[in-house]
Amino acid sequence: MRLLKMKSFKIAAVLAVVFVFAVSSYLFLMPERVTAQGSGKVYKGTVYSATRGGHMVFTTITIDGNRDMISGTVAGRLPLPNNTGADAIEMSKDQKTIYYPTWDSTLYTIDISAKEPKIIAEKKFFEKETKMCGSHIGPDGKLYLSSMSFGDIHKLDVSDPKDPKLMDRLYKTTYLCGVQVLNDGKYIFTTDMKDHKIYVYDAKTHEKIKEITPGGKEFLHRARLSPDGKLLYQASTGSTTPDANGRFYIVDTKKMKVKDTVVLGANYDAHDVATTPDGKYAIAAVRRVPAKEYKDSEYIVVNLQNKRVIGSISMCKSCHNAMGVDPEVKSGREVFICGIQIAWEK
Repeated sequence: MRLLKMKSFKIAAVLAVVFVFAVSSYLFLMPERVTAQGSGKVYKGTVYSATRGGHMVFTTITIDGNRDMISGTVAGRLPLPNNTGADAIEMSKDQKTIYYPTWDSTLYTIDISAKEPKIIAEKKFFEKETKMCGSHIGPDGKLYLSSMSFGDIHKLDVSDPKDPKLMDRLYKTTYLCGVQVLNDGKYIFTTDMKDHKIYVYDAKTHEKIKEITPGGKEFLHRARLSPDGKLLYQASTGSTTPDANGRFYIVDTKKMKVKDTVVLGANYDAHDVATTPDGKYAIAAVRRVPAKEYKDSEYIVVNLQNKRVIGSISMCKSCHNAMGVDPEVKSGREVFICGIQIAWEK
């Protein structure tokens, strides 16, 4: 009997050691997962999106940092008077105004301070299509828009949101999509879709000082700085063919080189990236391809601490299905969202 008790004690001791080792291994070998799931933050906001359907769409989004879970639903849409598609969209720092340039060179100023967005001004700058793609309100308070058709950056004074004024046109290349001005205003990063490169300019001299090729021959779309300005998130289709292999590159803005890549995979064409205010999560706007098969775009949320996709929200299809609409997919009228801006609850 004594021998049996001793054996039972030894077995229990061994099992206890194994259990402690297993728990310790989990905690020490998987710190990113534990940290991410234990952050305790819940992020809530409204996502405003530029679309090719002649309307701006807005969506609620919630990211639960405790469980790495997301939820959201389309809250509404604002039809544009000219019924023209758009790629670019930019929100003011106070989250009260959106600047929405449509492809036909019309810039709409939209008041989003009330429950329902309302157009308060419109101004057409050119007779020719500009096809604005990238956008950013820089540290100088000016609105920077990148034109695919003209291949340059348009700098606008928006001190009076109801009467924006074109100040200058700079940094001409081929087919510009992204534009971001560093927080200190020293450098400007632009993205050329057809050159497959990111260009860096000195904001004072306007001279090109660096060319960055994130990957191979692939269509580079919009880009967005991290909240602290240390990183640039560059959206890419990952291909120059209809068979997208979507991703976004993470560029170190000080070293001016790619430090990491988040691959979203086949059938995903990434067009823009936004982040939570603390930069812990990325929200990528992606078009599903082939377009005629999916007829949808999604917001894909990525935990940037471990580069894991935690979920997605259907945009176009969920809204169209609810309305009983089966949209036609054709050139210049594709079913997808491009630029996004998020008004986070404070």
